Amino acid sequence: GQLGAVLKLKPEYDVAWILKGAVLQKAGDREGALDAFMQALRCNGDSKEGWMGLASVLHELGRLKEEAEAYDRLLAFDPRSLDAWIDKGSVLHELQDYAGAIRCYEEVLALRPEYAAAWNNKGAALLRLGHEADAARCFEEALHFDPDCVDAMANRTYLYEKQGYHGEAVLWADRALRIREAPGLWYAKGLAHLGLLESRLAIRSLDRALALDPTLKEATAALRRATAMRGKSDFYRGPYECFGTHLEGDPGCEECEIRPRCREVTP
Repeated sequence: GQLGAVLKLKPEYDVAWILKGAVLQKAGDREGALDAFMQALRCNGDSKEGWMGLASVLHELGRLKEEAEAYDRLLAFDPRSLDAWIDKGSVLHELQDYAGAIRCYEEVLALRPEYAAAWNNKGAALLRLGHEADAARCFEEALHFDPDCVDAMANRTYLYEKQGYHGEAVLWADRALRIREAPGLWYAKGLAHLGLLESRLAIRSLDRALALDPTLKEATAALRRATAMRGKSDFYRGPYECFGTHLEGDPGCEECEIRPRCREVTP
């Protein structure tokens, strides 16, 4: 094609190699794309697009340590590359180097304090390290800068469910699911309904989780528990618009029709 003709005439043209790599990657030829991006970098070792393309293919090939090294090479000559820092943080998180991931996100936030995704990702890494209060603050910052940050909503759901705040978990799961469906979110919502002894709502959520991902073993196990619970108890506490989110004495708390139940199930 045209790219081949260009490369025959000018084999040192790094942009053409990058374009070829992108075309091959899109076509599913990852090894061919890898070779093309490497050739681009032989022509121009300071090509940001070349290193990002190489890192992307390495990620698809599961070569995560090499992917992280590619970001390091890019950051050596472009230390202000937000894309490289955020993607390096993501791959370190995947490699379970959560402290390293946090350092990457802090670099991003030093350059752009309003970057909601970086706040969310930092919170997710802190949560993995067991720093729940710090993680919660990060999710709050993410939602301050982007109220529709569905990943921060999801992480808030997981955090509240882990802490036993089932009402808040349902609230945030519902908000996130209005924007984007995900089996993990339906599963977390189902667990929260289980914690509230709402077996029918739990079954509905877990059924949806399994419809989206039939391999989700945790949801299958939780569905068995919800089905068994249905024969013993099933509460319904009404809509969750403010459930579990108001502190004692907040406006509307005294008049709330489900206040006794709220006190029972919200620590």
